[in-house]
Amino acid sequence: MKKKVIITRNILPDGLSLLESHGIAFDVNLSEKPLSYEELMEKACNADAIISMLSDNIDQRFLESNPHLKVIANYAVGFNNIDLMTARALNIRIGNTPDVLTEATAETALGLMIAAGRNFKGANSAVNDGRWKNWGPKDHLGFALRGKTLGVIGLGRIGMRLAEMAASAFKMQIIYTANSTKENTFGAKIVSLDELLSQSDYISIHAPLNASTKHLIGKDQFQKMRPHSVLVNTARGEIIDQDALIWALKEKLIFAAGLDVTEPEPLPLSSELLKLENVFILPHIGSATFEARREMSILCAKNIIAGLNGENLISEVK
Repeated sequence: MKKKVIITRNILPDGLSLLESHGIAFDVNLSEKPLSYEELMEKACNADAIISMLSDNIDQRFLESNPHLKVIANYAVGFNNIDLMTARALNIRIGNTPDVLTEATAETALGLMIAAGRNFKGANSAVNDGRWKNWGPKDHLGFALRGKTLGVIGLGRIGMRLAEMAASAFKMQIIYTANSTKENTFGAKIVSLDELLSQSDYISIHAPLNASTKHLIGKDQFQKMRPHSVLVNTARGEIIDQDALIWALKEKLIFAAGLDVTEPEPLPLSSELLKLENVFILPHIGSATFEARREMSILCAKNIIAGLNGENLISEVK
């Protein structure tokens, strides 16, 4: 009997072709909507493995109800949606997709730095709602990147790549927070979080979401930032206390924010964030290049194949 994989969203076909070439059957959710918790629970009963999205809640109850699963390949570099402790106890292997989305996500962070720092939202709104009547020397002013200080919270793969881009292209000075000093070729210096917040012109978040980073950036932290600073988040929305962010933007404690992630996702249309011109928001598209999403689909398939064959996963979360 063929092994069967549940794929919770419709991914690029490269990974599907790879599964098919190894004789593995799959059930893909072709709907534009994610599977509900109950729908995924029902489908998992007859599956050997799952390719999950970061929006899928793979919690203790789900795993204990499906101890027969051999491997879960998360279509993301993060894995905070999966109860790793329970998965380990049940010997369910967990894979993710590091490296292949590093470039795309770092590019997104850099784009958000430029879009938020240069006030692109306010300028674009002026075009769309008819306020662009003529050119004005003081209209839509923003801040340059060149020569400024970039503070990177979490100098992992993506944070490191963003820092390399910023240092090379814009001659930015790099400071960062991390659990340990990171070797680099662009003179980046490790500092405390408080030092980073008070010294940075641009701040970009690249930390994983866990108990110690949830709401890491709140009212106290915003009060330490410079009034011209720009905050960017391409990691997880929950790392920022969103109410505090709205307060900081309204009170002009910071100049602007650029967000690819929010809490919740998607944002309700009633969210105050959507009413502010000094925040530029994307719908979690950090890895949304054809190249990255293709490699993610292939890596997930490779993790599934390895896990079903009892081999080491290509990228396994320990």
